[in-house]
Amino acid sequence: MRYVIHGAPGSGSGIIEAACAEIGADYELHDLDARGDEHRGAAYAALNPQRKMPTLEVDDGEIITESVAILLVLDERHRDAGLLPPPGSKARAQALRWIVFMATELYPLVEIIDYPERFAPSPEHAPAIRERATALWQGRWQVLEGHLAGTPYAMGEGFCALDLYLTVLGRWVEDASWRREQLPRVEAIMSAVRARPALAPVWARHFPK
Repeated sequence: MRYVIHGAPGSGSGIIEAACAEIGADYELHDLDARGDEHRGAAYAALNPQRKMPTLEVDDGEIITESVAILLVLDERHRDAGLLPPPGSKARAQALRWIVFMATELYPLVEIIDYPERFAPSPEHAPAIRERATALWQGRWQVLEGHLAGTPYAMGEGFCALDLYLTVLGRWVEDASWRREQLPRVEAIMSAVRARPALAPVWARHFPK
Protein backbone atom coordinates (compact mmCIF):
# COMPACT_ATOMS: atom_id res chain seq x y z
CA MET A 1 0.00 0.00 0.00
CA ARG A 2 1.39 3.36 -1.04
CA TYR A 3 0.37 6.80 0.17
CA VAL A 4 0.68 10.30 -1.22
CA ILE A 5 0.93 13.06 1.39
CA HIS A 6 -0.23 16.44 0.15
CA GLY A 7 1.24 19.21 2.27
CA ALA A 8 4.15 21.60 2.67
CA PRO A 9 7.29 21.85 4.80
CA GLY A 10 6.54 23.36 8.18
CA SER A 11 2.81 22.64 7.92
CA GLY A 12 0.59 20.10 9.64
CA SER A 13 1.51 17.55 7.00
CA GLY A 14 4.68 17.04 9.04
CA ILE A 15 2.56 15.08 11.54
CA ILE A 16 1.49 12.60 8.89
CA GLU A 17 4.89 12.42 7.23
CA ALA A 18 6.44 11.64 10.62
CA ALA A 19 3.80 8.97 11.29
CA CYS A 20 4.46 7.29 7.94
CA ALA A 21 8.21 7.40 8.49
CA GLU A 22 7.88 5.97 11.99
CA ILE A 23 5.73 3.02 10.94
CA GLY A 24 7.79 2.35 7.81
CA ALA A 25 4.94 3.01 5.37
CA ASP A 26 5.58 3.46 1.65
CA TYR A 27 4.79 7.07 0.81
CA GLU A 28 5.60 9.92 -1.52
CA LEU A 29 5.32 13.66 -0.98
CA HIS A 30 3.38 16.18 -3.00
CA ASP A 31 4.51 19.53 -1.71
CA LEU A 32 2.29 22.55 -2.31
CA ASP A 33 3.51 26.13 -2.56
CA ALA A 34 2.01 27.29 0.71
CA ARG A 35 3.57 30.75 0.48
CA GLY A 36 1.94 31.15 -2.91
CA ASP A 37 -1.39 29.90 -1.54
CA GLU A 38 -1.46 26.92 -3.89
CA HIS A 39 -3.53 25.05 -1.31
CA ARG A 40 -6.20 27.75 -1.56
CA GLY A 41 -6.79 27.05 -5.25
CA ALA A 42 -9.48 25.01 -6.99
CA ALA A 43 -7.19 22.09 -7.88
CA TYR A 44 -6.38 21.31 -4.26
CA ALA A 45 -9.97 22.03 -3.18
CA ALA A 46 -11.01 19.06 -5.30
CA LEU A 47 -9.01 16.91 -2.86
CA ASN A 48 -9.63 18.84 0.33
CA PRO A 49 -12.68 21.14 0.30
CA GLN A 50 -11.38 22.99 3.37
CA ARG A 51 -8.17 23.80 1.44
CA LYS A 52 -6.09 22.83 4.44
CA MET A 53 -3.13 20.50 4.87
CA PRO A 54 -2.56 17.61 5.11
CA THR A 55 -4.45 15.35 2.75
CA LEU A 56 -3.65 11.65 2.42
CA GLU A 57 -4.23 9.90 -0.88
CA VAL A 58 -4.28 6.11 -0.86
CA ASP A 59 -3.28 4.06 -3.89
CA ASP A 60 -6.86 2.90 -4.42
CA GLY A 61 -7.93 6.51 -4.91
CA GLU A 62 -9.36 7.04 -1.44
CA ILE A 63 -8.87 10.56 -0.05
CA ILE A 64 -8.59 11.22 3.68
CA THR A 65 -8.42 14.67 5.26
CA GLU A 66 -8.11 15.89 8.87
CA SER A 67 -4.90 14.93 10.63
CA VAL A 68 -6.57 12.98 13.46
CA ALA A 69 -8.62 10.93 11.00
CA ILE A 70 -5.47 10.18 9.00
CA LEU A 71 -3.62 9.02 12.11
CA LEU A 72 -6.49 6.71 13.05
CA VAL A 73 -6.60 5.23 9.56
CA LEU A 74 -2.84 4.68 9.53
CA ASP A 75 -3.08 2.98 12.91
CA GLU A 76 -5.86 0.69 11.69
CA ARG A 77 -3.97 -0.28 8.54
CA HIS A 78 -0.60 -0.72 10.28
CA ARG A 79 -1.71 -2.03 13.66
CA ASP A 80 1.52 -3.93 14.28
CA ALA A 81 3.50 -0.67 14.10
CA GLY A 82 1.96 0.57 17.34
CA LEU A 83 1.25 4.10 16.22
CA LEU A 84 -1.43 4.22 18.93
CA PRO A 85 -1.97 2.02 22.01
CA PRO A 86 -4.20 -1.06 21.57
CA PRO A 87 -7.94 -0.57 20.96
CA GLY A 88 -9.93 -0.71 24.18
CA SER A 89 -6.99 0.19 26.40
CA LYS A 90 -6.92 3.05 28.88
CA ALA A 91 -3.72 4.28 27.25
CA ARG A 92 -5.46 4.59 23.87
CA ALA A 93 -8.33 6.52 25.42
CA GLN A 94 -5.93 9.01 26.97
CA ALA A 95 -3.82 9.30 23.83
CA LEU A 96 -6.93 10.08 21.78
CA ARG A 97 -8.15 12.47 24.46
CA TRP A 98 -5.08 14.67 24.14
CA ILE A 99 -4.66 14.33 20.39
CA VAL A 100 -8.22 15.56 19.96
CA PHE A 101 -7.57 18.31 22.53
CA MET A 102 -4.68 19.55 20.41
CA ALA A 103 -6.66 19.24 17.20
CA THR A 104 -9.67 21.14 18.50
CA GLU A 105 -8.35 23.47 21.19
CA LEU A 106 -4.85 24.33 19.96
CA TYR A 107 -4.62 23.83 16.20
CA PRO A 108 -7.50 26.21 15.27
CA LEU A 109 -5.85 29.05 17.18
CA VAL A 110 -2.86 28.95 14.83
CA GLU A 111 -4.86 30.43 11.97
CA ILE A 112 -6.25 33.16 14.23
CA ILE A 113 -2.79 34.09 15.51
CA ASP A 114 -1.22 34.05 12.05
CA TYR A 115 -4.12 35.69 10.20
CA PRO A 116 -6.18 37.70 12.71
CA GLU A 117 -7.49 39.88 9.89
CA ARG A 118 -9.60 36.95 8.71
CA PHE A 119 -11.53 37.10 11.98
CA ALA A 120 -11.60 40.85 12.55
CA PRO A 121 -14.71 42.90 11.74
CA SER A 122 -12.32 45.71 10.78
CA PRO A 123 -8.50 45.98 10.44
CA GLU A 124 -8.01 47.86 13.69
CA HIS A 125 -9.39 44.88 15.65
CA ALA A 126 -6.79 42.44 14.30
CA PRO A 127 -4.04 43.12 16.89
CA ALA A 128 -6.44 42.60 19.80
CA ILE A 129 -7.71 39.38 18.27
CA ARG A 130 -4.15 38.09 17.86
CA GLU A 131 -3.33 39.04 21.46
CA ARG A 132 -6.37 37.23 22.83
CA ALA A 133 -5.76 34.15 20.67
CA THR A 134 -2.13 34.02 21.82
CA ALA A 135 -3.23 34.13 25.47
CA LEU A 136 -5.67 31.27 24.86
CA TRP A 137 -2.97 29.34 22.99
CA GLN A 138 -0.52 29.63 25.85
CA GLY A 139 -3.13 28.78 28.47
CA ARG A 140 -4.20 25.65 26.64
CA TRP A 141 -0.61 24.53 26.24
CA GLN A 142 -0.27 24.82 30.00
CA VAL A 143 -3.35 22.63 30.46
CA LEU A 144 -1.70 19.99 28.28
CA GLU A 145 1.61 20.38 30.12
CA GLY A 146 -0.07 19.51 33.40
CA HIS A 147 -1.33 16.15 32.09
CA LEU A 148 1.77 14.75 30.40
CA ALA A 149 4.27 12.22 31.64
CA GLY A 150 7.18 13.72 29.72
CA THR A 151 9.57 10.94 30.77
CA PRO A 152 10.48 10.79 27.94
CA TYR A 153 7.14 10.64 26.09
CA ALA A 154 3.66 12.05 26.66
CA MET A 155 2.28 8.68 27.82
CA GLY A 156 3.91 6.66 30.53
CA GLU A 157 3.31 3.58 28.35
CA GLY A 158 5.75 4.85 25.71
CA PHE A 159 5.93 6.54 22.32
CA CYS A 160 2.80 7.01 20.20
CA ALA A 161 1.20 9.38 17.69
CA LEU A 162 0.42 11.84 20.48
CA ASP A 163 4.13 12.61 20.66
CA LEU A 164 4.31 13.32 16.93
CA TYR A 165 1.34 15.67 17.06
CA LEU A 166 2.73 17.49 20.08
CA THR A 167 6.19 17.89 18.56
CA VAL A 168 4.96 19.50 15.34
CA LEU A 169 2.54 21.84 17.12
CA GLY A 170 5.20 22.64 19.69
CA ARG A 171 7.45 24.02 16.96
CA TRP A 172 4.70 26.53 16.19
CA VAL A 173 5.11 28.16 19.60
CA GLU A 174 6.84 31.30 18.36
CA ASP A 175 8.41 32.22 21.70
CA ALA A 176 10.80 29.30 22.22
CA SER A 177 12.05 30.75 25.49
CA TRP A 178 8.48 30.81 26.83
CA ARG A 179 8.06 27.16 25.82
CA ARG A 180 11.28 26.13 27.54
CA GLU A 181 10.35 27.99 30.73
CA GLN A 182 6.63 27.23 30.92
CA LEU A 183 6.40 23.81 29.22
CA PRO A 184 9.36 21.71 30.41
CA ARG A 185 7.53 18.41 29.85
CA VAL A 186 6.53 19.42 26.33
CA GLU A 187 10.12 20.48 25.68
CA ALA A 188 11.45 17.13 26.95
CA ILE A 189 9.00 15.18 24.78
CA MET A 190 9.94 17.21 21.72
CA SER A 191 13.63 16.49 22.31
CA ALA A 192 12.98 12.76 22.71
CA VAL A 193 10.89 12.60 19.53
CA ARG A 194 13.42 14.54 17.46
CA ALA A 195 16.07 12.04 18.53
CA ARG A 196 14.23 9.05 17.04
CA PRO A 197 16.33 7.84 14.08
CA ALA A 198 13.46 7.25 11.66
CA LEU A 199 12.26 10.82 12.11
CA ALA A 200 15.52 12.71 11.57
CA PRO A 201 14.93 13.31 7.82
CA VAL A 202 11.38 14.50 8.48
CA TRP A 203 12.46 17.11 11.05
CA ALA A 204 15.31 18.26 8.83
CA ARG A 205 12.87 18.84 5.98
CA HIS A 206 10.17 20.58 8.00
CA PHE A 207 12.25 22.41 10.60
CA PRO A 208 15.78 22.87 9.22
CA LYS A 209 16.76 25.40 11.90
